[in-house]
Amino acid sequence: MLKHHWEEQKDLLPRAARVHSRIFDTLIHSSLILYGVSEKGTGHTEHLVPCSLIRDQAFKMFWAGKDVDAVALMLQRTLKIAHITKEEARHIDVNLKLKTTMPGDWCFETDAVTARLDVAGVKLTLVDPGQ
Repeated sequence: MLKHHWEEQKDLLPRAARVHSRIFDTLIHSSLILYGVSEKGTGHTEHLVPCSLIRDQAFKMFWAGKDVDAVALMLQRTLKIAHITKEEARHIDVNLKLKTTMPGDWCFETDAVTARLDVAGVKLTLVDPGQ
């Protein structure tokens, strides 16, 4: 689906991902990407890596000549959610200003997908993917 959207836009300037960042919510059920639950409780679903960054990275990879399999691996690694409290979400989004960004010089290929939650002090109980 992302490749199709990219192919429709690949020659447009300026280069941009002209598809809504919430495309993943309609394509992949949240139970398939659940990573963990906050030790303090729930009330808010948080993408570990903001969807807009994941979408933009996928498009950058296609522009760089990467194939669908490479993008799929990136999605498999980064497209994860956690159930956290509304207060924790507000701390991440407002206090730390990390609503649509990752901390510092975070790297898609090597850094922890939990970096925003780690900086915010959110402790997760990991979910067994086999459940």
